[in-house]
Amino acid sequence: MKRILTWAAAALAAACGGLAVFGWLASRDAPLPPDESEFAVARPGVAPEDNAFTYFLAATNHLVETTNAQLVADFLAGKAPDDPELRALAASNAACFAQIQRGTDCAVCQFPLPPSYFDAEFPYLSAWLKIGRLLAVRSRQARLDGRWAEAVVDAWAVARMGGIAADHAESMIHYLVGVAIAGEGYEQILALAADPAVPAADLQVLAAGLDQLGPYDAGLARALKMEADHAADLVAGFASGRVDWIDLLTFGEVERDFRKRLLAGLMRSPYFFRPQATLRAVREKYRQAIRDVSLPYAQADATEEPKFGQSLLQLLRPNSVGEFFRRVVVVPARQTLETKCRAESLLAGAKLAVACHRFERERGRFPETLAELVPEYLDALPRDPYDGAPFRYSTEKGQVWAVGKNLTDEGGSTRVPGADKEYVASRHRRRAEDFVFELRPAEAE
Repeated sequence: MKRILTWAAAALAAACGGLAVFGWLASRDAPLPPDESEFAVARPGVAPEDNAFTYFLAATNHLVETTNAQLVADFLAGKAPDDPELRALAASNAACFAQIQRGTDCAVCQFPLPPSYFDAEFPYLSAWLKIGRLLAVRSRQARLDGRWAEAVVDAWAVARMGGIAADHAESMIHYLVGVAIAGEGYEQILALAADPAVPAADLQVLAAGLDQLGPYDAGLARALKMEADHAADLVAGFASGRVDWIDLLTFGEVERDFRKRLLAGLMRSPYFFRPQATLRAVREKYRQAIRDVSLPYAQADATEEPKFGQSLLQLLRPNSVGEFFRRVVVVPARQTLETKCRAESLLAGAKLAVACHRFERERGRFPETLAELVPEYLDALPRDPYDGAPFRYSTEKGQVWAVGKNLTDEGGSTRVPGADKEYVASRHRRRAEDFVFELRPAEAE
């Protein structure tokens, strides 16, 4: 019996020793990350009077909002006619729109940096989205009235406002809002290009303005670098206790009692959270996303993150908190690329539509191939952001198109997969099998 107890004690001691060694090895952090100057973002000094942000922010103080946002959406989608309420709304925002016009004359839109990303608030972005839509309303109203020059100025201002915000984004939310605003402008530009009554001189003005816009890869790379820095700040804050586990999950909205504080301390232990290893993993994800920015969607290496398993085994793995943390703070790379590709497709589609209509006004026909547009109407043909190939074109259908995120050319199909119907409003083009731009008006005015 004594011998059995001795063996049992030895086995228990060996097991405990093994667990201790395992815990020690599992708790060892990675070395300090190397020099990460590649994530640095330049912020040159700019005087307030030369900063578009100054005027865009001032515009929010003049914004007269509507209580009927659906009417604005329906009018922009061609589902509702113009009416006195919309006219009055556009007129009451004249001072707001004047500030936007002043801002679009600036070369830089430098946003103020918050003390930390965890405390960041951007209340002006929601107002900017509303302003962009309202200015697009005024552009469409001017087009329907036959005030072509005013319609062109307003449409370009919306696209420029969004573009300059995206180009100088300090976070992904800045970038996403910027390209969303720009998209409102491109829709109006596409409608102007397809309107046979718009004078050729105004189309030429649009073409010159479009040459000043895009591409959107530099802005996305900047936003990703800023997000990488924000993520590093959160990792450091979590490691130091400035940001705890409960904050991370609830953004500080839950009162922390003793048990939650105990849990937060346990989750910050070296076994569950290795800050340097986590930081390295976060940086590598952003490094890959930044490399993919300049590539067509088809060539990007970005993959969707698998969902974090919440099984006990997953939670008890070494650095499980760090792994969960990485998946929380790293932006979805695939979705960001889709957003950039949509924005660049809209810009390219607008350029091609304007060029095709300028060609048709002067020669009485649309080009047989897009190559006929170079160099008189375009310096070079834009590439499809999705597969890197030339844009597809059919003079018979009167369509220009990109292949869309399914990366398959369906011959300019506007069918919505799974819906057994084709889109009607131009705003739904991203849902269709191909990303199509019609060279003739899609809506009955």
